[in-house]
Parts: sequence; structure tokens; C-alpha cells
Amino acid sequence: MEKKQQVLLSVMGWTHEDDDPSDSVRLLTTGTMTGGKDAWRIDYTETQPDNESSDVTLLMDKGVVTMQRSGTFATSMVFEQGRRFEGSYRTPYGDLAMGVYPTHVKYQVEDGPVGEVDLTYQLDLQGQFAAMHELRIRFCPSGRQ
Repeated sequence: MEKKQQVLLSVMGWTHEDDDPSDSVRLLTTGTMTGGKDAWRIDYTETQPDNESSDVTLLMDKGVVTMQRSGTFATSMVFEQGRRFEGSYRTPYGDLAMGVYPTHVKYQVEDGPVGEVDLTYQLDLQGQFAAMHELRIRFCPSGRQ
């Protein structure tokens, strides 16, 4: 039986253009985590500075991380080290062709649940290199520091 638990998430993201970090995002939020043994799911809501929000689902299974984001800027991305994923990135101005090439994919979940997801990937939009991205998500049960 899958266990559902409230978790506190620290989400940090960096964009690198020409080897210089040009933009960073930090978010502290709560969400829910379900799963057990080898497969996990985290659901949380991400709020942007303009009060736009997106529901985000992270799936972790067999070394692969899948991220699904809803809202105005919706997308689905699959992170499997060394394997390119192609999809689309929805914007208010139309859909863009998107390619993701992960160079580092790692997640770890310990009892509690306590753990982290670390991703480094190249992002292409409309067939052109956009930037390198890093995403680090740390989580622990709500109320635990």
C-alpha cells in the first residue's frame, strides 16, 4: 500500500548561459509525497512572482525522473541520463518545440521521507540551444527542519 505524506520542499534552479549562472529561482513550499520502495511521486504548487501558479508532479522510478507542469506555461519532461527527450512547451503565445538532454540525473529517498532530486540538463527550444539548467529539490516531512 502506498503511503501519502505531507512534505516541505526546497526548490532551487539555475540557468547557465556561456558557463555563467544568469538566472536563479528559489522556492520553499509544501506538497504531498506518495509511493514506496522504488517508485515515488511528489505533487506541489509552484507560485511565480506575478502570482501565476502551476501544479507540478515529479515521478521518480528506475533512475528516471518525469516532471509534469500545468498552467499557462505547461510542459512534460523526462529526465533519463544520456537520453534526449523531445516534447512541447506551452506558452500564452503558442507551443514551442522543446528538447531536453540530461547530463546528470540523480534522486535519493530515505525513510522519513527525506531526500533530494538533482538534475542537470541542456534545454533546446525550436531546435536551438537555449541554456544549461540545474534543478535541485530537497524534501523532508512537513514540520521537520
